Amino acid sequence: MSSRIIVKNLPKHITDDRFREHFGNKGEVTDSKLIYTSAGRFRRFGYIGFRSSEDAEQAQQYFDGSFIDTSRIVVELAKPFGDAALPRAWSVYTKGTTLYNKTHGVSDRAAEELAEAETKEKQKNQRAIRSLYEELLAENQDDQRFKEFLQVMAPRASNKTWANDDYANWQTDELAAIQGAVSARREQEADKAKKKKDKKKAKKDKKSDAKESEQAEAANAAPDLSALSDMEWLRMQMRSSTGDSDAEADEADNNSAEADADVAVPASEITTSAQAEPKESTEKPKRSDPTENVASTIEQIRETGRLFIRNLPYLVTEDDLRSAFEKFGPLSEVHMPISKDTKRPKGFAYILYLLPEHAVNAYKAMDNKVFLGRLLHVLPGKEKPQARESEDFQAGFKSNVKKERDAKKKALAGSDFNWNSLYMSADAVADSISERLSISKADLLSSDASGNPAVRLALAETHIINDTKRFFEEHGVVLDRFENRERSDTVILVKNIPFSVDEEEIRGMFGKYGSLGRVLVPPSRTIAIVEFMEPSEARTAFRHLAYKRLKDAPIYLERAPKDTFDTEYDAAADAERREKLKSAEAAKEEMARLHDPVNDPAAMADGASPGAGSKGQAGCVLFVKNLDFDTTEETLRGVFGGVDDLASVTIRRKKDPKRPGKWLSMGFGFVEYKTPEAARQALASFQGTEVDDHALEIKMSDRVSKATASGDSAADVAGGKKPKSTKLVVKNIPFEATRKDIRDLVSAFGQVKSVRLPNKFSGGHRGFAFVEFLTPQEAQHVLDTMKDTHLYGRHLVVDWAEEENSLESIREKVGRQFAKDSGEPSPAAGKRRKIEADLEKNAQTAGTGDDDFDMDSD
Repeated sequence: MSSRIIVKNLPKHITDDRFREHFGNKGEVTDSKLIYTSAGRFRRFGYIGFRSSEDAEQAQQYFDGSFIDTSRIVVELAKPFGDAALPRAWSVYTKGTTLYNKTHGVSDRAAEELAEAETKEKQKNQRAIRSLYEELLAENQDDQRFKEFLQVMAPRASNKTWANDDYANWQTDELAAIQGAVSARREQEADKAKKKKDKKKAKKDKKSDAKESEQAEAANAAPDLSALSDMEWLRMQMRSSTGDSDAEADEADNNSAEADADVAVPASEITTSAQAEPKESTEKPKRSDPTENVASTIEQIRETGRLFIRNLPYLVTEDDLRSAFEKFGPLSEVHMPISKDTKRPKGFAYILYLLPEHAVNAYKAMDNKVFLGRLLHVLPGKEKPQARESEDFQAGFKSNVKKERDAKKKALAGSDFNWNSLYMSADAVADSISERLSISKADLLSSDASGNPAVRLALAETHIINDTKRFFEEHGVVLDRFENRERSDTVILVKNIPFSVDEEEIRGMFGKYGSLGRVLVPPSRTIAIVEFMEPSEARTAFRHLAYKRLKDAPIYLERAPKDTFDTEYDAAADAERREKLKSAEAAKEEMARLHDPVNDPAAMADGASPGAGSKGQAGCVLFVKNLDFDTTEETLRGVFGGVDDLASVTIRRKKDPKRPGKWLSMGFGFVEYKTPEAARQALASFQGTEVDDHALEIKMSDRVSKATASGDSAADVAGGKKPKSTKLVVKNIPFEATRKDIRDLVSAFGQVKSVRLPNKFSGGHRGFAFVEFLTPQEAQHVLDTMKDTHLYGRHLVVDWAEEENSLESIREKVGRQFAKDSGEPSPAAGKRRKIEADLEKNAQTAGTGDDDFDMDSD
């Protein structure tokens, strides 16, 4: 249905502002247009465009038949261009109509060809009738009765009322005498006219000769005008003016005589003289065939796959364009320029399709169609201009390989694929952790200290990443969205920034490309999130700043996931946050508050950590149902906080299908205490308690305490994650790493039972390892904590290890364990000795030990 209406019978004095205001009460008006003629005369009708077709239909039903001043208006839904239901145009102002062509002297080629064909056919029929008539006359020229028949049957208009009825009975000599008299009279009149014409011509020649002689004498004499009196000068001027007027009168008489004279002029000459000017003007434009124009347009679109859209409303967004044109095929880019002053669209946009065929379909379907109340004009877009390349020659030499490599990286900067969205520079991590611990970076990375410096740097990175995640969550960033492939058009991730860069410097760098929203730089200052208000400005900044050097390192840019923030931008709240973090003291307090060690291995080993006595213990979690959907965790915390040792309160939620980005309560939740005694006391105390007019139904849950088992404050309970097993697989391990490095790294976040690093026959490990923990909760905690960690510059990929669930594998595993405990040789050991013998026989060196093939040993 159309979102545009046509309003007829408007008053003559209405203005565009009043026209728009009158219809703006029933919806958001995107376009208003009053129709005028080329001479500025109002045609008393106009068009109103609404944002949605529902608003247009409502306005049509409301305003149809109503009055504006004393004019009763007629309101109808406007039909799209070229609609078959449109009535035939008849107005003198509409191009293509018969009245318009006659008024403006426009020749209709098709009508002219049709009229010419009809004229030729008519002349052909007349010639046939004329020849038949002449044959009948020749055959019956002596038949008096035939002549009398022709005279009687002739039309009354062709006969003179004073004609003699006995004309047919005249004799031949009588007719000859009459014809001779008539001819003589005609010759006499012709001679008189000729003499009169010659006499006028001679008189005109005589006057012109006299005038020429007078002018020559005047030129030769050159009288002194100052010596003439006023009367003589006036008399002289009167004579000349009179002579000129006489000449003009004679010329006018000649022209009128020539026009009135019955002179047989060839039709070709008449056409040439009368239509010389129009013919010249019509040949200049030389209108082409419309089908040829459409074919050439489609051919251009097939070459580029790009469309140029104009006449867009100023309130349109890129999402509106994307939703309207995405139904024809996947889009590669939507570019809508905006004004730098008003921050509003300029009224046109460019759309690039992945496949040109989809662009052709969009052109055929959307050209001259109503979109948000306006008629779209879709044209073929030119090829997207390439980015200006840097100078290939500097001082006469070609750019080096490093610059060419940087240019290739910059060209691929907009790719959706990235290894790690939370990548941090190792140097920035070292600077951040050194300042936090008040030690020098040399001491942190010194090889004299205990442990591997690479492992210490990986641990520091893990802590900083978790602090950064906590900072982003507190400022409205939804970290779960980072797993989505859809990317935002306004939010950019800035990675690999130096530690010395602060928020104001980031804001100044990106702010010159457009208006900024939120700019989040964590206290660790290793990564940043920049939000733009307009997508086109974000793309411009991305294109200019990708891989640009910031101090001593290039910055890496990545488009953030779609719907990165869970709330809309609030300028007042953002300004208040910036004021709080201006001073260095506030930044340090923020860092100290966010820095909560993920785990302390020493405390875990000694059992001195809070809640260590109930680690993994059942009976600490209560299941609470019959909750009101509006009840929050704060409300439940206020109720169950009456019993000491409350650990966490969680309400299970699900995504709202009607409101993307929002969550709905599922009506139940979990309350966790640090001790089973506190949980049993809460169960007895709060059973049946009314919260938000709902009586709580509480029972003991079979879940074990996750907060005390992993030290993560029930984050896993909130996320609904269930540990699969106690074994993890760590992939993409650098070949420089050893089993001790892997153990030292993962043991900082959980108690490790075993670490297995399979080796190759030729020496060295295979690049992956298996790590087994004491409890599934510890494995889940390590999986969540270390999924963004780097070791020796490589991103560690942590995932659940596949369990051996088949009966044969379990029997084989138990047999190997029994043989190992009893000291008997196992089939696997014999197989291993055979392989070692073969290796020694072939004189190959193998750096494998017994543990390399023992699938269950440490």
